This record gives sequence, C-alpha cells and structure tokens, in this order.
Amino acid sequence: MRPTKTKIIPILLLFLAVGATAFAQNPDLVLSQSERDEILKNYKSFFPILGKQAIQRGFDLPLPFGLGFSAIGMGQDILINNLQLSSGNNPTQPVDFVQFGKNRAKAFSGTLRLDMWVLPFLNIYGLYGNGTSNMNVEVTAPVAFTTSVSQSAFIYGFGLTTAIGIKRNWLSFDINWTWVDLEKLSKPAEARVLGLRYGRTIKLNEKSRLSFWVGAMKQKLGVETGGSIALNEAVPESVWDQLGDIESTPWYQGLTPAQKAIATQLVDAILANNDIPVNYSIDKGLAAPWNMLAGGQISITKNWDFRIEAGFIGRFSLMAGANYRFKI
Repeated sequence: MRPTKTKIIPILLLFLAVGATAFAQNPDLVLSQSERDEILKNYKSFFPILGKQAIQRGFDLPLPFGLGFSAIGMGQDILINNLQLSSGNNPTQPVDFVQFGKNRAKAFSGTLRLDMWVLPFLNIYGLYGNGTSNMNVEVTAPVAFTTSVSQSAFIYGFGLTTAIGIKRNWLSFDINWTWVDLEKLSKPAEARVLGLRYGRTIKLNEKSRLSFWVGAMKQKLGVETGGSIALNEAVPESVWDQLGDIESTPWYQGLTPAQKAIATQLVDAILANNDIPVNYSIDKGLAAPWNMLAGGQISITKNWDFRIEAGFIGRFSLMAGANYRFKI
C-alpha cells in the first residue's frame, strides 16, 4: 500500500514541531558575527525557508540542493509464510505442506539521490537506482533442498530527514518509502525504512567538517509478493528424481484432497517440462527488523561530502557515497 496523505501529514507535523524547538547547535560551529555578515551580504537563496534567520543566529547552513550517489551491499535473513503455488494459468492455492528452513537475502544497489533543504531542519529527497538481488531459500519438507534465485531490480522512492541539536551533539530522524521492482515479481515490493542517528560534528578548518554517529534502523517490507519463475530456476535438477512416486510417500498421504491435487499438478509439471513457469505468492518478513548503525562523513568543502556507514547486529550492510551540494 502506498503512503497516504493521512499518514504523511502527522509525520510532517511531528518533524516540524521537533525542528521548531531545535534551534541550538554545537557552540564550536557557531558563525562569528563577521562570518554571518559576509554570508548575508550576498544572500539571495529562497531555500531553505527561514535560512536567513538561521544564519543571523549563527547557524552554518549547508547549500540547499544536493545530488549524490551511493552504493550499498546488504545481507539479512527472511521469513517466508503463506506460500501459494500453481502452474500455467491456474490460480495459486495454499501449499502448507512445503516447509522452510533458513532463508537469506543479499542485495547490492547503486542509487542516485536528489535532495533539498526546505527548512533549516527539514530535508526532503527522492531516489532512483538499480541493483541485483539474490535469495537463498532452504526447503526442509516435503523434499529437502536449497535453491538460489538472482534477479535485477529497479529502485525508486522518497524520504524526509530532520535533525535537532543537543548541546554539542545532534539527533537526526530519517524516514523513507522505497519501491523495489524485481524482474520476477508481478508488482514492485514496498519497503519503509526508519533511521535514528546520534552524533557530533567537528570543525576541522574554515571549510571542512567531520561528522560521526551511531544509531539504529528499522525496515518494514510489504507483506505479500507474487510472480512466476521457471521450475529449472527454482528447483535443482537433483530433486526431480525424488518426485517420481509421490503417492506412496508419507507426506503426500497426510494431505487433504485439495492439497493432493495441487501437489500432483506441480510434480507432473516438473517431470514433464522443467522450464514451465510456476506462479507463486508468499508473505515475507524480516527475521530482524532492527539493526545498529555506525558511520561517518567528511565535508571537504561546502560542495563535497563523502560518507560511509555500516549496519550490524541483526542485519549486515555497508554503504558508501558522495554528494555534491549547490545553490541555484
């Protein structure tokens, strides 16, 4: 389900309320009166709104617009429930006789991001990119085997970031909605990501800043996904020989008549034509929705930022990126 206005408006109001009380910053970074006067002498930017007032109070604001690129690799365990299968044009049916073990997803993506500081404490952004995904699935019953499926993906979405000052440190909140269009899914999968970061920024010289932080991230995946995949991609060839006489197997005898019909249909399709598409629908979830973060960023000039961030405990991730900031 795509985010609605009724969901987004309360979040925006919360960000604005938090940000409105957050006009405090690290005293080490406060602009001197001469620096304020120099910046304001030729200040003509409309964004961020209230930017001039923030500078008058000593805030050293970033340039309002940014264009960045980031690369990220990630690995996490996935929970699979409510599997439904069919072949050909038949509608999918529940197949609870299929049991899963440990399922692991790995992904790599490159993403372009365009952002803008709307207010001194509120940034909005959009992102677009592509990448690859690999899903390693362990089936434990009725036949034990492991399968791996790789596919390409397009990624797009948008998000909001706000930050508040706490003495010499800062606390930021980030939320984004992302859609991942995988080639074997019938529709894009939705993900919502919430990030919390607590850190400090240090002034290296008149132009350069160094920031570092720790934090936490929560991911939420869209529950239901579906699509189709060829049997020879999903089921290893070594499994086919185990399916010749399923009617005599204990697991088959324990099925309901409807489940037996589905099992027979799928097995016959496998034995007759191993490249026939199999339709599927599953409910997916993350084994560990939360993970920890640690990262840093160096701003060499007002124009260039470079960032790296690692995720750990629950989900592994590594992100590196560069961002060019400018004004119009």
